[in-house]
Amino acid sequence: LTFAGAQPVVKVGRVAGQFAKPRSSDNETKGGVTLPSYRGDIINGIEFDARSRIPDPARQEMAYRQSAATLNLLRAFAQGGYASLENVHRWMLGFVADSPQGEKYESL
Repeated sequence: LTFAGAQPVVKVGRVAGQFAKPRSSDNETKGGVTLPSYRGDIINGIEFDARSRIPDPARQEMAYRQSAATLNLLRAFAQGGYASLENVHRWMLGFVADSPQGEKYESL
């Protein structure tokens, strides 16, 4: 955006996920087959078959492990200096350095 618009851009990030999905209906029907609705990876599977749509408590443990791993990675980035947006700018300059647009990008 900075390069294409030739304007500074404020970088904002969102770290979140949606393991559970509220549904307006308890069931969904496809081709005359009615099954429980997909409620998100923390509850049941997205595949449209009876086995996948059974709630599975082990999925909560999986979601916890994935969430903990994500937070640990972010913590490591923050403590190791990788979270600095100055690093992101340097990485981008490295990416475009050998291109005709590199000099123009660097001046922004």
